[in-house]
Amino acid sequence: MQITHTFDPVIAPLAETFRRQADTLLDLRECAMNKTRPGHCVACYFELQSAAAERAIAKLCPLRNWLESHIEIVAFDGERCHLEAFPLNLFDAGDLETYCRRTMAEFHENRAYTSPRINLTFRYKQAA
Repeated sequence: MQITHTFDPVIAPLAETFRRQADTLLDLRECAMNKTRPGHCVACYFELQSAAAERAIAKLCPLRNWLESHIEIVAFDGERCHLEAFPLNLFDAGDLETYCRRTMAEFHENRAYTSPRINLTFRYKQAA
């Protein structure tokens, strides 16, 4: 299934509510449609979340679900060897910096890799 068929129905209902964030919506759509810059997609989600009035937060749930279904976090060592991939979980995430710090702390506390350097990045999930 092409990503267009799954993403347009998610983002289209946000256009009116987030009309002042049209550039963010367009950036998000372009990145999602071309499967580029997954980290930017996550950043766009947080931009929309911070701009949302309390009554509009619920409208972001389908977008959050879509992002969590299509993007994951991947850990690499200093040699760029893949260590593991784990799910994106944006539930109850206040902002991008807090989310990233929480993810890094969780990874640091719950893993025992011998590499002195671990890099985390966002990527689109691989097709099964």
